[in-house]
Amino acid sequence: MSGLRFLVFLGSTREGRQGENVAKCVIKNLQAKNHQVELIDPLTLGGDGHVHQPLQFRRDPSQVPEWMTTTNEKIKNSDALVVVTSEYNCGIPPALTSTMDQFPPASYRHKPCGIVSYSMGPFGGIRAAALARPFLSELGMISIPKVCVIPQVMGKFNGDGECLDDRVKENMTKFLEEMEWYGSAISSKIKTDGPPS
Repeated sequence: MSGLRFLVFLGSTREGRQGENVAKCVIKNLQAKNHQVELIDPLTLGGDGHVHQPLQFRRDPSQVPEWMTTTNEKIKNSDALVVVTSEYNCGIPPALTSTMDQFPPASYRHKPCGIVSYSMGPFGGIRAAALARPFLSELGMISIPKVCVIPQVMGKFNGDGECLDDRVKENMTKFLEEMEWYGSAISSKIKTDGPPS
């Protein structure tokens, strides 16, 4: 399998967020398989994490911030995306939806997307993962069947993104194998026949 271009969207902007270490783990595992991976972090992206005017509704292209056009090109040129999401009040973190909503659905269309959810509690953010599926679908993506759910996330990753829990490590491996399969299959089909109209 030739290397794919992945984007990893980080969903949390809270101080002390555990998602950063989870995202590092995803990135390290994908890079170990010779994939190109880039992190999209709402804290460093620009736009202060809120949708003021999505890219596709801006009338004057000269007024579009450079970070928006650059990130939009990264989305369009990617083969697959991974969303790393915590669970806020039984839902998706606003920073995740707001960040992804900055860009047109056409940029995401026909791309496979995997969900990694986590929480400090015993359910691993599964409610946020369930709510993320229709959101990602509405953006035009294909949500892969397998989800990597990480309960009681505290202490399961170190600051370098190394997973310290064998069960999570095994689930992450299976999840990323499926992610690669979908990414490879769909990108190959698009290269051969182009996307459906």
